[in-house]
Amino acid sequence: MKKTNFNQLNLEQRQTIQYMVDKGYNFTKIGKVINKDRTTISKEIKRNRYVKSYFFDAFDPNGIKTATSKCDLLLKPPYVCNHCNIKNRCNKHKLYYNAINAQGNFEEKQFEARTGVNITPDTIDQIEHIIVPLIKNKKQSINQVYANHSDILYFSKSTFYNYIHNGILTLSDLDLPKKVIYKARKDKNNKREYKRKLALLKGRSYDDYINFVSLHPKMNICQMDTVMGNKENNKCLLTIFIVKTNFMIIRLLDSKTMACVDFEISKLKEKLGIKLFSKIFRIVLTDNGTEFFNPKNIEFDITSGNKTCNVFYCKPYSSWQKGCIEKNHQYIRMLFPKGSSFDSLSQEQIHKLENIINNVPRLSLNNKTPFQLTNELYPDFISKLNYSQIDPDEVNLNPKDF
Repeated sequence: MKKTNFNQLNLEQRQTIQYMVDKGYNFTKIGKVINKDRTTISKEIKRNRYVKSYFFDAFDPNGIKTATSKCDLLLKPPYVCNHCNIKNRCNKHKLYYNAINAQGNFEEKQFEARTGVNITPDTIDQIEHIIVPLIKNKKQSINQVYANHSDILYFSKSTFYNYIHNGILTLSDLDLPKKVIYKARKDKNNKREYKRKLALLKGRSYDDYINFVSLHPKMNICQMDTVMGNKENNKCLLTIFIVKTNFMIIRLLDSKTMACVDFEISKLKEKLGIKLFSKIFRIVLTDNGTEFFNPKNIEFDITSGNKTCNVFYCKPYSSWQKGCIEKNHQYIRMLFPKGSSFDSLSQEQIHKLENIINNVPRLSLNNKTPFQLTNELYPDFISKLNYSQIDPDEVNLNPKDF
């Protein structure tokens, strides 16, 4: 299988690496789960492992060299002590891999590599007349304008942010889209629901998901979630994220219930046909919300009774395990900030929202849009659900114009 290497590893992939290294998985299995070559995993761990010691800073090369010189196990995979069964009684310097530390180390190095770029008055004038209105008036993201205007924005994004912070451009931080941070929802299940959850999770846990994906790396993966509006209102959004293409399906639910989710899933099966549905939604990863407590409605074809898909559940309070869809919710929150009401919305408006979001280019897709990549891979899916392409400069993420 050809590995997908559109970009550097992201935080979610690093968290998966840490989780699987902690569990003792080899690099080949880890690579299959995050769709990267095993050598990428090896380089990532060697590059971002840190030493736990009173004598050295975390990423001090001398500390890492000292640790490897005193323990031969650190010279071969997994090159860290995460899964070592004697680490608690070992008195040597220890090396660990931690996703958060690795991401921070990566971002720091990236920032250092992108400093010191000059800009001409002519370029500033072009940015002010072409780029600034797209960001200010149409609420396009930095990545979006970079993808569509690389002839003007020839320097790095970190430099662009520096120009904003230093007052070189007539933009401020308030003009830039904000990332929404979600708090984990607390479950209020009674005893019966808890027992039912245990039954549902049998063969569908996150560990089962990791094993299944490593055995079936070619199967398509989707992540599923709900987005809540105002607490006083009933309507919410069902979101389904196709990991391979970053495409997000959004459906308006009358309430956050299993019946409403089942109804929308059944409609998708009817529109797409069971063959295409099972191809797109072959593996589904979701959370433990009671609205997703009927996995068989997704997994089985009601006509033939055959199992065509596989549903798995994240661990409680572990939103990073489906971090792709959590991150993609930021586009919804740009138009509908937390606390907004969905009660006055129609599915037609939600369809417009889908088209806008799926026409925003993604850095992880080599600046293709989710629509473009999905249309290349699954044209029947695009046509049957009536999605459409939007001209790059017409993609408007300003809530005032929605």
